[in-house]
Amino acid sequence: MLVTIHGVTGIVVRDITDINHPANRCSFAGGSYFKFYNATHVSYIVLSSGNLGASGALYLADLTTHTTSLVRAWNNGGFDSWIYSWSPDGQELTYLSSDSSGLQWHMLSGGGDKVLSNLGPVPPRDVNSDVDDTMVGFSADGQYVAVETTMTQGGGGPTSPAPPVQVNRVADGSIAYSRTDGSMAAWAGAGAHLYFSTTAGVQSWSPSGGVISASAIQWIRPTASPDGSRMAFSVLNAQQNHVGQVLDLTSGQTHALSANPRVGAAFLNASLVWYAGETICTTATPCGLGGPPLSGKTYVYDLGSDVETGSLDTSFFDAWPHVVGQS
Repeated sequence: MLVTIHGVTGIVVRDITDINHPANRCSFAGGSYFKFYNATHVSYIVLSSGNLGASGALYLADLTTHTTSLVRAWNNGGFDSWIYSWSPDGQELTYLSSDSSGLQWHMLSGGGDKVLSNLGPVPPRDVNSDVDDTMVGFSADGQYVAVETTMTQGGGGPTSPAPPVQVNRVADGSIAYSRTDGSMAAWAGAGAHLYFSTTAGVQSWSPSGGVISASAIQWIRPTASPDGSRMAFSVLNAQQNHVGQVLDLTSGQTHALSANPRVGAAFLNASLVWYAGETICTTATPCGLGGPPLSGKTYVYDLGSDVETGSLDTSFFDAWPHVVGQS
């Protein structure tokens, strides 16, 4: 997994094959937006500055040879220009490019760089991380690629109340499914099932079954388990704190994790969920648009034993494998 660790500098590649004896394999001193490309390669973005509109580049690091190669570069990056995702086999890259004209959704492969959709301009406005979201990603079977965003004028901006959700076929780039509402989308870890939140709760789309209701919950930042059986996410409680939950994708049942404020729930493997603690929102100290401040403590919840323990990992970026069949 890719994490930061208390007392250790940089982004660490941490091996938890033996969860009782985790091992740090290597670390990165710079970069951001880290993702596993496969078990031995990690991608990351380097920006020329922290300013919106800065130039940037996406690199791929070989953990075995300790060499780095350039994947793509851009001269001017607007909002969401750092959003990207690899196909399960690593043969395709989907990403967003952004400038003053708007947001474009791309798919890059051996056949070239194809623009799948022009998503429109990103208007200046406040961003609520519990509502606003952007994702791109491939289905676990690699046959479909999706985008979802609330940030453009066609997606939740002042001129439109509904975000776009679109699924395209990887083979020819044609549209397989689209809708004018939905947010907080994530592919399941098996087959081709896209889950997303609507005012009616969580729904899912698949090429064989169409759209069905999956749960009445309103989830925030879902992440799939690598075995394809669950989604981890946060929900807001009555005090407007986040708490962690897990949805069983087969039964539709939700499993509550700690009742204490926790945010950023994500799977480390098929049974372990990492999340960060929050300070408690009260009438005297309400939580505003930016959300509750973090407590500085992090935790791992074991779904097998229903036990929560403290974690040395201060932040979490990605884990491998992503989907069923990867090793």
